[in-house]
Amino acid sequence: MASATTEDTDARQWEYTTFAPSGETCPACMKPVKTLERCRRGTIERQSGSPVTIYRHIDCADPDGTKRLGKR
Repeated sequence: MASATTEDTDARQWEYTTFAPSGETCPACMKPVKTLERCRRGTIERQSGSPVTIYRHIDCADPDGTKRLGKR
């Protein structure tokens, strides 16, 4: 099982942006992700069952803003 730290620093988790299905909530800030708002898709491992797909706001997935397009 992967820890939260490993998932947050694993580059494969956040390779592209996408759009979340309606009704999704960002697990980092606990605010809803708007339907047409760009976000990052990832997964969380569970002990009993398959991984859960999560959607985070771009700023929550990358609080420093270093991975956003145009920022270097």
